Amino acid sequence: FSYSQQHTPPSHTKFKYDTFTMPWLIKGNDDPSKNLFFVHVPRCGGTSLMHHYQVPQKAMQGRSLGGKLGMTIFFRRYKVLESTNFPWKTKTSLTCLALAAFSIYVFIAAGPEASFIVKDLSVGIATISLVLFVCLSFLFTAPTIGRLTYVRRTYLVLIHYVLCRFMESIEWCTGTNKTGYMMHLTSTKLLQHEYVSKQEFEETTTMAIVRNPYSRMVSIYNYNKFGDAESFEAFVQDWYHRMTKPYRETGELDEWYTPCHTIPQFEFTHDTTTTNDKNNKNNKPLVQCIIKQEELKLLKKMKKEEQEEQDEEAPAPVTNQSSSSSSSSSSSSVSNLPEIVSKALLEMPHTNSRAGSGKKWFEYYTQETLDLVYEMYQKDFKVFGYSPILEQRTDLRPPKLFSKKTVLLEEEDEEDQGEEASFVNDNVDDSGRTESSEDGELEDVPLGTDDDDYNKKDESPSWSSIRPPQLESLDSSEDDSEDADPKNRSRFDIRVFDV
Repeated sequence: FSYSQQHTPPSHTKFKYDTFTMPWLIKGNDDPSKNLFFVHVPRCGGTSLMHHYQVPQKAMQGRSLGGKLGMTIFFRRYKVLESTNFPWKTKTSLTCLALAAFSIYVFIAAGPEASFIVKDLSVGIATISLVLFVCLSFLFTAPTIGRLTYVRRTYLVLIHYVLCRFMESIEWCTGTNKTGYMMHLTSTKLLQHEYVSKQEFEETTTMAIVRNPYSRMVSIYNYNKFGDAESFEAFVQDWYHRMTKPYRETGELDEWYTPCHTIPQFEFTHDTTTTNDKNNKNNKPLVQCIIKQEELKLLKKMKKEEQEEQDEEAPAPVTNQSSSSSSSSSSSSVSNLPEIVSKALLEMPHTNSRAGSGKKWFEYYTQETLDLVYEMYQKDFKVFGYSPILEQRTDLRPPKLFSKKTVLLEEEDEEDQGEEASFVNDNVDDSGRTESSEDGELEDVPLGTDDDDYNKKDESPSWSSIRPPQLESLDSSEDDSEDADPKNRSRFDIRVFDV
């Protein structure tokens, strides 16, 4: 039994608008390309689209009384948890607390001569009120459901089986059931659970918003921390060693084991079922329009400039600055968007921001947290083109894992180049193979370090002064000897480090 209509609304149901709930933003057009489906990556923005497109009101249509009650509770709780982690000061929580206090007062004031009905009723109301206060204020909240496994599993079983799935809307892909928060399902899971058909997903205009994994991690921290006493460093340590462990070890995506906030962003936008390749090199995007959150302001700027050009009677001469701006816009994620996507982004209000601590997101990081976040979400950096180097923090080195991979890639490139390489190494045997170092271990060499070990590179035997092969012909002469005048020589000192 379910309070939700399955897949399609009844034929007698009439809808006033063509826009529906998130992830479905626009639906019902004969031309599928004019329908809009929003794949909502957690903590990347887009929640305000739900309010802008009047999701709560439209999700109620065609539902039973129990279904309407369930969706009302869901949307109200979703809104409350966007502003605070433990909402014990809300009207509902304070009402429960006041009712419990009043019941306890009645029990005490009635005295021993009171009837059993008064006593039992007072105790029952006080108990129920206190349980509701604890559940609504502390237990069934984002931090506890997301980070405490048994609380999350209890919550999924409760809403799906005990409460008969009264907080789900399958036809609009919103609400929650045993699969998790339906608006935060990955594209692959939406297709696997048949909430959206493959044909619909291919023909419909789809969009998603992503963001810098470093800034997203700070947003995840603020949304899931156990109060201000929990530091960012402690949170990232727990996120790495416990929360993301099932995904990193087995690739598990089910909400029963892996909360949606721990999943990398590319899992929401790309097909990760077509290959067993560890690096997912053959995965293709399922979402048509993937927009970077950082470039939304650029979209508004482009739209404003376009409007100003249309308002002018004659086109203004193109300056170097405008040419540069046009060049950067054409290479951004917001260039050449379908009109339906552009309109949705331009009309999207920014209403779900929290009152922060005053710190900028990059100020949260230390070298250790930077290394851990990159290791957890390294594929996001590569897929969406974000730099692993935190440019705002010159005191932090690039992530260790990124430095090691960079060195390995450089070694592979040098091996592929072979004899055509412009730089040669003295430690090459007759077969052309470079001799390995004595310890055989790859050392992570930080960029710009002041350590004495790295400053001694001039004394290392693995550094050598060599002559580029293409300049050999310039130096090949009878005067090329140790006694020759150095002014007549074309020699370049190039230092090559053998890792």
